[in-house]
Amino acid sequence: MNHIKAIFFDGDDTLWDFRTAMLQALEVTLAELRRMVGNPAADALTVARMAEIREAVADELGEATTSVEVIRHEALARTLAEVGHPSADGAQRLYEVYTEARFAVTRPLPGVTDALDDLKGRYQLGLVSNGNTHPERVGLGDIFSFVLLAVECGIAKPDRRIFELALEKCGCEASQVVHVGDSLPSDIWGANGCGIRSVWLNRDGAANDTGITPDHEIGDLRELLDIL
Repeated sequence: MNHIKAIFFDGDDTLWDFRTAMLQALEVTLAELRRMVGNPAADALTVARMAEIREAVADELGEATTSVEVIRHEALARTLAEVGHPSADGAQRLYEVYTEARFAVTRPLPGVTDALDDLKGRYQLGLVSNGNTHPERVGLGDIFSFVLLAVECGIAKPDRRIFELALEKCGCEASQVVHVGDSLPSDIWGANGCGIRSVWLNRDGAANDTGITPDHEIGDLRELLDIL
């Protein structure tokens, strides 16, 4: 692929460990909720249940059309209602606690920093993410020539318009770009639909029963160097 000039990357669970950070942040948020509410229902609440509520809200509101901030805030509001303490101010307080805690513990996944350092001098690198984490928050602030977050541009993957906007940012044709991500429906289907070569980062060796076919599959970001 010696014609490739730019590489687009997903963020959450592709470059940094979003899931671990999310669970740790929910632990902190749960402790604050229990302090605020102080009833048996709050004491019985678990992080797993908070995660279930968040996923239910995401399914209802639609992650492709609703910002992660709105989804998280609504999930916390419903969590408070479930423990018998509905409060708009309380939901805002919990949202602030969660956000601060998550950003504080989010770190690049193993091998990511080295791989990006090797690539940045040879290709134009861009971040195209449905999340809300700017790369400087995780120590990757000097890597990317542009950053597109769905919450800021109002378009979320797999909508082809966010990929088209990324192409405009880097000044490349679709055939000159690869997109790397961990999500088959968001990253791979989205890139395929825009004519961008897709690379599925499948660290866990998960089976693909979606009918979505990536151009390439890798288990570690450092394998991208071999493909290119």
